[in-house]
Amino acid sequence: MRTRVLAACAAVAATAVALAGCSSGPAAPRRAVRPVPVPFSASPVPVTPDPGRAARTALMRRLAAYGDARQSLVATENVAWDGRKVRFDGLFTWGSRPAMDVRAPTAQLAMQELSASDTTEVLLVDGAFYYGVGPRPSGALRGRHWMKVPVPRLSEEGLQANPLDGLWMAADAAGVIDLGSQNVDGTVATHYQGTVDRAALAADRRLVLAGSAPPAVLPAGAESAQLDVWVDARGRPVGWVVTCGPGRSISVDVTALGGPRSIAAPPVADTADAAAVGGRPAAA
Repeated sequence: MRTRVLAACAAVAATAVALAGCSSGPAAPRRAVRPVPVPFSASPVPVTPDPGRAARTALMRRLAAYGDARQSLVATENVAWDGRKVRFDGLFTWGSRPAMDVRAPTAQLAMQELSASDTTEVLLVDGAFYYGVGPRPSGALRGRHWMKVPVPRLSEEGLQANPLDGLWMAADAAGVIDLGSQNVDGTVATHYQGTVDRAALAADRRLVLAGSAPPAVLPAGAESAQLDVWVDARGRPVGWVVTCGPGRSISVDVTALGGPRSIAAPPVADTADAAAVGGRPAAA
């Protein structure tokens, strides 16, 4: 699967890179609730101590560490990027290299000419995307069921290969506020919102070691990004949204966090290179 966003906001995957309910059709990412700014006043405003600040900071750090002992995530990831929207449902893994096995609406990938199915299976394995396609009677796809697309070079429009990056960013969130309880797909969860900036991300050892993308590019060229996280009564993350600017967001709805999972590349004999096919997914 190939889209134009990577590790948290600079990239797509499922993507990875992967972050909206479990209905059958495409779903829009949760709308982040933005706090109303306080009107400017020339008069000094007394600073009121915030007794909950330390607790919220500690919670964000625990959330960021939640995935450290886990190496896989079953989730729905919705990527909205400059007018393009792609939804990915399935398995995302991380370790030495991010990988995934997901399905995406064929129309959102603009692959109707290559697949008659409503959804297309997308694999990310060893730095390449594999798209399930319908075999053709001639050409590079003759008798083959997969099209291979190399992962693009990372830039400010990279590739979302690890949806957990958004959760890891919680440790770097500043100004976290509690927006109250909300119902998330039948689960009552508390909604927290904060801001992460490039400097904090660049210094985050967890993100550096994850290797999904250089941390400084995660806000996709912006100086900061908004992070919204929903947490259930047991302190477990049930979803998060990274918003990098107008029309640029990655949302993740968690089904399960688990242990190591293996994802294998399709057989070479059943795979054709996208360059030989003469096309690639529009979201790539």
